[in-house]
Amino acid sequence: MLRVESISYKLNNRPLLKDISFSIRAGEMVALLGSNGAGKSTLMKVLSGEQKPDSGRIILHGENLQHYKRKALALKRAYLQQHNPISMAFTVKEVVMMGRYGVGNPSAPELDLVALTETLEVCGLTDLAERSMLSLSGGEQQRVHLARVLCQLWNNKEALLLLDEPTNNMDLQFQHQTLAIAAALAKKGYMVIVVLHEVNLAAQYASRIIILKDGRKWWDGTPAEVLTPQHMYTAFGIHAQAYTDQRSLKTIIVPQEIRLDAGEFNSNLSIQHQIPHTNFKTSSTDQNETINLLSVQA
Repeated sequence: MLRVESISYKLNNRPLLKDISFSIRAGEMVALLGSNGAGKSTLMKVLSGEQKPDSGRIILHGENLQHYKRKALALKRAYLQQHNPISMAFTVKEVVMMGRYGVGNPSAPELDLVALTETLEVCGLTDLAERSMLSLSGGEQQRVHLARVLCQLWNNKEALLLLDEPTNNMDLQFQHQTLAIAAALAKKGYMVIVVLHEVNLAAQYASRIIILKDGRKWWDGTPAEVLTPQHMYTAFGIHAQAYTDQRSLKTIIVPQEIRLDAGEFNSNLSIQHQIPHTNFKTSSTDQNETINLLSVQA
């Protein structure tokens, strides 16, 4: 179980997280939503142990997160960061296998091989295993890092899996594949926390949604409880309608279309600044009069 107790965090004396509390049980997949700057990624860094909170505490499996030794924590928590740059020509297989460093059992190398093989397969990377990371697209690289993080926890079904915008750069198929993997692992006992920007993906795959705003937790509940038109406007500043899909019983959010007139925000396109198009056609008589007028002026 994960308990977050009154967490607050400041950076350069500016509060980024303010008195956040919640708990997650084994088998839950929780999506963190909120506008840019709401505190989602900062909270993930604190939950991972990368940043230490200024106040409050995080209890993972009955022990304060700050008291874990690095190796012990690696066995119980894995963290997929939002950005994972690679500048060296490691192969896909090598990067995924990095997830086993420090957590593998030297006396049972077959467990590492199983974790590698299965994570490559479920992330759709088997055919890319020998490819250089530098030759992959952004979405493919993201899938490799997902496989690396999964490989780290492959043998611990009670672990905490932290995914910060895991669907970055992915096409539609692998966005759904990634969240389906996370949801399936949660059903087997993993605790999963995922940061998303796509509200409907969160509604479709998460069992709970927490919405952050200005560094605070504003709402926490099922997708149907949290994803309301009022909450969408308060959190994101956009009008939307909420529906229940009759077949899946999942909540669907349909944002209201925003329509703009470019002339209202670009002065070069406003009507009063447009030069009307005129066809200049003159007769031979007009031409002669113009020539005579120029002669007089000369």
